[in-house]
Amino acid sequence: MRLSYRVPALALAAALAAFAPSWARAQAIPQILPQTDPDYPRGRISGLVFLDYYWNADGDPQHHYGPAGADTNQVNINGRSNIGEELNGVQIRRVYFQYDNDLTVKYTTRFRLEVDGRALDSENKLTVNLKNAYLLVKNVVPRGNFFVGMLSTPIWENVEGFWKYRSIERTIADFRGIGNASDMGVELKGFLDDDHRIGYMAMIGNGTGQSPETNLFKKGYVSIPLVPIKNLKFEPYWDYMGGPNDLEQNTYKLFTGYELNRGAVGFEIVDRLNHSPSGTVEPFGYSLFARMAPSAKIAAVARFDHWESNTRSPNRVDSNFYIAGLDWSPTSNVHLMPNVEIMTYDGKGTAVAPAYTDVQARLTFYYSYSKP
Repeated sequence: MRLSYRVPALALAAALAAFAPSWARAQAIPQILPQTDPDYPRGRISGLVFLDYYWNADGDPQHHYGPAGADTNQVNINGRSNIGEELNGVQIRRVYFQYDNDLTVKYTTRFRLEVDGRALDSENKLTVNLKNAYLLVKNVVPRGNFFVGMLSTPIWENVEGFWKYRSIERTIADFRGIGNASDMGVELKGFLDDDHRIGYMAMIGNGTGQSPETNLFKKGYVSIPLVPIKNLKFEPYWDYMGGPNDLEQNTYKLFTGYELNRGAVGFEIVDRLNHSPSGTVEPFGYSLFARMAPSAKIAAVARFDHWESNTRSPNRVDSNFYIAGLDWSPTSNVHLMPNVEIMTYDGKGTAVAPAYTDVQARLTFYYSYSKP
């Protein structure tokens, strides 16, 4: 039997050099250079686009036109007024342009611009606004990072990542206008344990979203994302905003989700208390959703939301919101998603519900990009 032995190249060179003259040994042994730190600063560009072809299959059949001939009916379902039946077209709902720059191993920055299809300028054109501009300092405490600037708030950060279909629709709190995606402030975010089962997100912000500060009151945000067992996520959330003349806002939210082998199910509940001298208004709702991906290229998603505009009033209009869709990814970072949204209304007490059901069918295109 023939045996073969593998000898590392450096060990072999050293063994042969031992029999050479001293002057030769100095040249034969390779010199090992010390490793250098990665080059800083280093940046990365990334972004995404959501756009649709939409057709309103049902809604208000009576079209209303402004002086310039524009239809004044709603284009997209928002739960507050009926969409215009038969309205159709192509729309851009969201564009991100993001630049991340690592200054050192400890300090990094993010700059993100956003185009929101609902944000128009004085000429009724799509406009660009500042979404993020912050400095991140890593490990200011063990497993904890510090942020300062225009930050993403904790209100739907984790649930949106679990839902995964912001390209089709916003999560319930975002959809119903409860909270802001961004705010100017400071935040400490991290984990209490090495296994990342107990997290925390604590932020103090102006409470004005992407607008400048207008008073001395601030908004506090607290989120505690937990992973009690494998694949199970649980997150209680609370924020508080004070104001002049006894104005107050308290938002309570709870999210739980479970990852399956090829999908996931999630549940979110949100309760907002708006206190004022004239009384308290309490909008409330919950959302149940599921997604399934039988293959890497095909997935399906479904969701049901129930919303009560003011649980403290017997005279109100409640609504139910349904979403169903498919997701086909022909190539990495490109998705084609046929989907349908339906909103039904239910008048309580003396409140009169809208006369029509809203139904919008869409073919949504979503793509993302990045460049190191």
